[in-house]
Amino acid sequence: LRIIRNSKAMQEWRTKVFENDNYVCQKCFKRGGKLEADHIKPFAHFKELRFDINNGRTLCVECHYKTDTY
Repeated sequence: LRIIRNSKAMQEWRTKVFENDNYVCQKCFKRGGKLEADHIKPFAHFKELRFDINNGRTLCVECHYKTDTY
């Protein structure tokens, strides 16, 4: 899984998620700062959705930490 998480495809997915959400946390609506791309349906359990932009959302570190799947 580490190889996939560090892949070019994952980097591109992450950038597309950030662009799609305009670099705004989708929970607290803070813009910029330390942001993370979160898989809505867990990365490990939904292999077919790993690179689906619709399965991603931008979260700040604080909000990401509060998710059930962190």
